[in-house]
Parts: sequence; structure tokens; C-alpha cells
Amino acid sequence: MTTLNLQTEAKMKSLTSKEWVKEYGLLLIMGLVVLIFAALEPAMLQVDNLIGIVYQVSIIGTMAVCSTFVILLGGIDLSVGSVVALAGLLAAFTLEATGQALAPALLAGVAVGVGVGLVNGLAIARFKLPPFVVTLAMMSIVRGVALLSGEASLHLIRGPESFLFIGGGQWLGLPFPIYLFAVAAAVMFFVQVKTRFGLTVFAIGENEEAARLCGLPLMQTKTVVYILSGLGAAIAGIILASQVHTATATYGNGIELDVIAAVVLGGTSLMGGSGSVHRSALGALLIGIINNGLSILNVSIELQLVVKGLIIVAALALDGYFRAEKR
Repeated sequence: MTTLNLQTEAKMKSLTSKEWVKEYGLLLIMGLVVLIFAALEPAMLQVDNLIGIVYQVSIIGTMAVCSTFVILLGGIDLSVGSVVALAGLLAAFTLEATGQALAPALLAGVAVGVGVGLVNGLAIARFKLPPFVVTLAMMSIVRGVALLSGEASLHLIRGPESFLFIGGGQWLGLPFPIYLFAVAAAVMFFVQVKTRFGLTVFAIGENEEAARLCGLPLMQTKTVVYILSGLGAAIAGIILASQVHTATATYGNGIELDVIAAVVLGGTSLMGGSGSVHRSALGALLIGIINNGLSILNVSIELQLVVKGLIIVAALALDGYFRAEKR
């Protein structure tokens, strides 16, 4: 038996049944859900459909892996849906104003997310305002700015092809947004496990007072995590605008709930200090599998919303259960 197999077996034996469920339960649930839907509708397992699932969740997944750090701190960001709309609009306006110049449009869209994240972070870190209140207010402000600048009408994006490729192009047989999702997940995972910043986020989320006494940079860390969250939302807004060739102030409405659901389903605690980027990506995929399966079975949108709500409640219940086991 190889050393790797011995290490894996030792790890499995060291886990209690409850720890094993927490560690691998999400993968088991994903497999079970896929099998159930496949039994009801074999088209679920077609390669094109499976690729389509990942493509459909690429926007939410990109946002989720970037927002994981916010929730690891015990915070929340409700403004990401509004950022999606405003980033797409500003990118579209910049394309029109510059004669379809790609770089300025991308920079303008990204600047929206970074700016909103910076304001959120400073308000929460420096002035110690509640994250829920700050980001709820920012959600309203950014949505209002989007409506004032672009109204509720659709703004057509005619090009350039390089911009349209971001959301609608293919490379090596896969939609390009899948690569963007994968890159975002890989970068955020590296930041989480290989950088001092990632370790600091965990320390603050676990015990903020202890982290302060240890001299960890609380204000800087809190500010950066909200900038990352805003950046992920801005990238998502650019991808969405590129996919549908339009931008409007109403895009992204309610998407923050899907993002939070993906992160929480991945096992990140809303109380902070526990979670991981890669599991947030899996949480987004699970939501995509459920949405796709319900759509294939012609389940109404209204019932799909009910199912999403039940999923969030179940995830919170599991989180509370595992936290109680630690005490």
C-alpha cells in the first residue's frame, strides 16, 4: 500500500462520523442529487448539459469565491447584486464613449466593484458600523445610481468581439466564463491557504478580540475582504453584460441571495472563522445542479425559489448543529 493510501486511511479512521459528514457530505449530496435527477430525466447526464450547469453557475461561483472572505469574518455583503448591474452599465457606457475600446471598459467596470467594496470596508472597519446595515444601504445607493444613469431600459452592446467573447466565447470546447470561474476560485484558494492575509482572515473570524491583542491588522483586513467581494461582483457584471449583449440597471436583482446560499452551502459559517473557498465553489455547483434539474423537470420558477429558501434554512441548521458539537 502506498504512503498516500496509508495517510488517507489514517485520516478517514481519525474522523468521527459527524466530522466525516461535514468533510465529505457536500460531495455526497451533490452525487445523490445528480443521481435522483438523472433517474427522473436521463438527459441530466448528457455532457452538454453538465457543461451547461457549470456555465450557468460561473457568475454566481465567481462572486461566491470572492465573497467567502467576507463571511469568514462574520460579515455579509448585500450590495453585490447592485454592483453587478452598475459594473455592466458602466462598461457598456465606456465602450460606447471610447469607440468600443476594451481596456477602458474593463477598468471602468472593475473600478465600480473596487470602489463600492472600499466604501463598505472603510465604513465597517473604521467606523465599526454593522455589515448588514452598511451593505444594505449600499445596495440601495448603487441600485439607485444605476437607475439614474441608465434607467430601467436595455442598453445594447454591439462589440467589440473581444468583449463579447468574455461571456459568450469558447476555448478548447468550453465556454470562456468557466475558465474565469476556475481562475477566480484558484486565486482565492491560494490567497486563503498560502498567504498571511488568508490566515489573518481566519484568525479575526474566529476571535476578533484575540486577533486585535495579537496585533493583527483588523481594519486593513476587513477593508480588503470587501474590496475582493466588490471585485468579484464587478467581474460577474462584466461577464453577464457580455453574455446577453446588453446592460441594464435591473440586472443582478436578488443574486446576492444565491451567492450567500452558495457560500453557506459550502460550509462557511455565518458566524465567521470556519469555511473554505473551494467548498463555496462546490456550493455554487450544487445550486446550479438543483436549478438545472428542476428546470429539466419543468418545475415552476416560484417553486424553485421555495426550494432555494429551504436549502438556505437547511444549511443554516447544519451549521448550527456542527458549531454546537464543537462546544
